[in-house]
Amino acid sequence: MAPAEAEKWQEDIEVYRYTLEERHINLYHTVDKPDFHEELTSLKANLPSLTEDQLMIELMRISRLIGDGHTRVPFWGSEHQHYPLLFQFMDGELRLLRTGPEQRRLLGRKLVAVGDMATAEVVKKLEPVVQTVENEYSLRRHLPYHLNVADILAGLGIVDDPASATFILEDERGQREAVTLEAISCPDYRERVTVRYAEQIVPFGEKRVTESDYLWLSADEDRRVAYVYFARYPSFSDMESFAEDVREYLDEHRIRNLVVDLRDNTGGDFFVGLRFAHQMILVDGLDWDGGIYTLIGNATFSAGMSNAAHFREMFNATLVGEPTGGNPVGYQDMDSFTLPSSGIEVNYSKRLYRFQDKPTQGIQPDVLIPTRWADYRVGRDAVLDWVLDDISKRYAGQDADAARVSGL
Repeated sequence: MAPAEAEKWQEDIEVYRYTLEERHINLYHTVDKPDFHEELTSLKANLPSLTEDQLMIELMRISRLIGDGHTRVPFWGSEHQHYPLLFQFMDGELRLLRTGPEQRRLLGRKLVAVGDMATAEVVKKLEPVVQTVENEYSLRRHLPYHLNVADILAGLGIVDDPASATFILEDERGQREAVTLEAISCPDYRERVTVRYAEQIVPFGEKRVTESDYLWLSADEDRRVAYVYFARYPSFSDMESFAEDVREYLDEHRIRNLVVDLRDNTGGDFFVGLRFAHQMILVDGLDWDGGIYTLIGNATFSAGMSNAAHFREMFNATLVGEPTGGNPVGYQDMDSFTLPSSGIEVNYSKRLYRFQDKPTQGIQPDVLIPTRWADYRVGRDAVLDWVLDDISKRYAGQDADAARVSGL
């Protein structure tokens, strides 16, 4: 790094330190203050020997030491390059679940290596710098979003030249293939990486009430079961309108069981989720004595995690799936500032919330059902299957009696 650049970064690092100390609700809740200062002092001393990619890696690593998922350096807010792949952990392996049309044949394969570096070593290098991490579950969820960023792989020494990288992938027969991919811009990534291993399935076949692709209801009217996919937060007014329509649908069709799916909900404003809860509370026909379910997973974070805790208490809901990526007792409500010379954004936490009496690593489900590759590859939703089976068992005797009475 040139002396002039190093001097600018000296100022940015100081701004990073004192602004976090001034604005974070409790900056040293996990890392000791002397250790944090020593890390920053060391970073400033090493500036002349670092590339810009390496500097960003160090800033991300130091931010991780703070210990809450809302305090971070969001690399996605700056210019960066991606390889056109997206992986996800399943059964401890990284499976390719999204890519561009040219690499469609590679979908479902597991990652064996990046260049000459085995996957286990790649993961080991990435783990300390992954952002938006509060526990092992959010680490597992967010690591793959760093694995395809060329600047990060270059800064960690995983690739020599960020312009391209070679990924070694293995199919179900154990056959391996090396594919070399060029890095593309973030806008190009969003436009081109559109081919998925599995497209979204609408339970019961049809959306009955829709706010967006991320918030809708489907139902099995005969079985009196409704399913709400809740992955993103709309505005207060849009949620109020959607929730009112859902309430009317549940009343009209005498729905007895409600399933709210928060597995893809990475956050927003949990007060918007409470607008939904308020309308649901008005539905007397629901089975409030154990007939409501909330689906959660490793991607359930921030407001999504908060609403999972709310629904457990307010709906008497059974939580089914995997532990959440967000911690129920922890630091949230993100705000941000910008470093003056580099223009890099830094996020931090403003509030401490307690959604449980006892702190745990993620909200633990009442019924644990891990995501398995064997299920995913054939399109089976083991979590929802368990819920529907539980509902069938729950009312088997009641429904049989009701059928006999109606036949008299």
